[in-house]
Formats: sequence, C-alpha cells, structure tokens
Amino acid sequence: MEQFLLAMCGIPSSGKTTLARAIKNHLKSGIRVEIVSTDRWRDEEFYSDFKPEKEHMVRKEALEKTRRLVQEGVSVIHDDTNYYASMRHELYDIARLNKSTFAVVHVSTPVELAVQWNMDRETPVPNGVIEKIAERLDVPGSRYAWDQPIATYNLGVDDSNKAGSEIVERIDSLAPIGVETSSSDMSTSDLLDVITRQVVKQFLDANPSMRKDPRVSKERRKLLTHAKDLGLSPFETEQRLGVILEDLASRK
Repeated sequence: MEQFLLAMCGIPSSGKTTLARAIKNHLKSGIRVEIVSTDRWRDEEFYSDFKPEKEHMVRKEALEKTRRLVQEGVSVIHDDTNYYASMRHELYDIARLNKSTFAVVHVSTPVELAVQWNMDRETPVPNGVIEKIAERLDVPGSRYAWDQPIATYNLGVDDSNKAGSEIVERIDSLAPIGVETSSSDMSTSDLLDVITRQVVKQFLDANPSMRKDPRVSKERRKLLTHAKDLGLSPFETEQRLGVILEDLASRK
C-alpha cells in the first residue's frame, strides 16, 4: 500500500474517531500509520473558555503534526471535522507536495444523533458548536474534483467495522498525487479566488444593502494580494475575509 493522507470530514460526535480506529485496525501489520486527532488538544477547559483563536491554534498544531509525519513517510488519518473545503485543501496540499495518496471520507451521521452521542463523551462538545458546524459544512465533492470522497457513511445506520474494511480497500486502489496538478485540479491561487468570491456572495446575501458598495470587492482584491504575499492558507484567507466584511457592515 502507498503512503496515504486520509481526511475525515463530519460534524462533532458523528463517529469519526470510531471509524478512524476501525480503518487503522484493518490495515495490514507493518504499515506505518498514525491517527492525528484534534481531540487531543480540546479538553473541558478548552470548551469552558472557548475562543475562536484557540480553535485556530488547535488546527495549526494538528496540521503541523500531520505535515511532519507525512514528510517522515508515515501515513496519516487526520481526525477532525474538516468542515470547510479550504480545510481539506490544506491537507490535500500536504499530500500533493509529498507525492502521497490523498482521500476524503465523509461521515454523514445526522446532527440529531450526533447531539445524542455527544452526551456520552468524556468531554461533551457544546451542542451549539455541533449545530453551527452542521450548518456551515461544505459537503465533500460538491465543488471540486480533488475533494470527491471515496466513501460516505451514516454511522447511525452503517457498521463502522465493515466501513473501515471497505475504506482500506479503496485507499489501496488509489495512486499518489504528484506535485504538479492535472488540468482537472485547482491551484491554490484559483481556490483562493473561488473561495473569496463565495464569501462575498454569502455576505451580500445576508447584507443586500451593501450590494453596490465598492468597498466589498475592493477588500476582497486587497486580501487576495495579501494572502498570496504572505502565503496564507485557503482557510485562513476565508476566515479573514469574513471578519473584514463583517467589520465593514458594522461601519456602514
């Protein structure tokens, strides 16, 4: 089996960690693989004093650990919500630059069931966090070819052990991706352009009175230049533009 980077995607308490462990258990002995779970950094104190900047640091730590492991030749199952396409693209880039296999697994367990399962966790996630992520989740494969999931499972119905076996078989059939993207792939620059346009569209849908305000498109173009100069990730760019536009709306 080729080295791989597997991006788990789904709302909190949907069964992603259970499925990640099942996948690892079905891999042949001798394969170097590690599950990088962001739950390692999210404890009771994290949620009791939740701040957006703390979430950013957790994701940054997990990405750095994933990057280091992949560079060392270790396969990684990245166990996080990865609910934005931009988050998954960061993982895609890590795999691409290291010529590893990349795949997405979508855990589609309904929010109502996730909220029930959440109560059994050692450190429950605030229900509002689960619901907010469910509302914002970019369904894998709905925008980009590279983001097409190799499997989608509702763990309220599907057996995690069987799903783990099926996923391992599918990973084994995939080829590594090269540093150069194919014509069907999207460069980071193109992705930044598409993502920022989508952020602007969502903002204007919510703030129709600002549709003719030239500052909106001006701020988008300014941030695109800034993002490319500083090497901001798609996720960081998406978040920054959202904050900039909300601040613009508050000052209109």
